[in-house]
Amino acid sequence: MAKIDETKERISYLKNFLTIIIGAVVVTSGGLVNLVLSGNFGAVFWIGLIVIVVLVYAALRVMSHIEKHLKKLGEL
Repeated sequence: MAKIDETKERISYLKNFLTIIIGAVVVTSGGLVNLVLSGNFGAVFWIGLIVIVVLVYAALRVMSHIEKHLKKLGEL
């Protein structure tokens, strides 16, 4: 496989992974809003909040990898 095709495939893979992460953030945020509206601030709420922070960090890392591969693609 040519180097340019390999880079394009990596970008595509990372974009799909980013979509999954963002979907998980949206679903988890919806669950947290539901917990806040019901006034339930138990352990599930705090675990959900930690999960969102971790997922946002993961999304930022994936976006930085996408940027790195896009720069590499521009050089090819």
